[in-house]
Amino acid sequence: MMWSYRAIKNPVARKKWLSFISFLILFGFIYSIYRILIGENVIKIFLIFTIFSLFIFLYAIISLGKPRFYLMDDDSIIYKPFKTRFSKISGYSIDEKNLRIKLELKSLNIFSVKTLYFEKPEDLQNAEKWLKKRLRR
Repeated sequence: MMWSYRAIKNPVARKKWLSFISFLILFGFIYSIYRILIGENVIKIFLIFTIFSLFIFLYAIISLGKPRFYLMDDDSIIYKPFKTRFSKISGYSIDEKNLRIKLELKSLNIFSVKTLYFEKPEDLQNAEKWLKKRLRR
């Protein structure tokens, strides 16, 4: 089974990305204030912060609108570059309101898929059926 989602269409993923982007902008703003306080040219710092903010906003637009693909095959869930084998999943919880499935893993791994996001409720239901089938084995 394969499906895609865009972060802009999923409320939880959108909130995650917007908080990350806000953190980057806040970091840039605090760094700019610091540079002004140590005596650098205000116009130069303002120009640099503006260019930095524009690049961050461009990154935000691209990352929120970019389609991301999940693939469930016979033995694993793949979300490039992350991969989780069904044998390492102990359970899962479904959040239909926020269109996501949180996987409970037997052992934590940095490169494991921990959350499945969806754009459409139909994809969520299909993935839930697929997970039930695969985890029963």
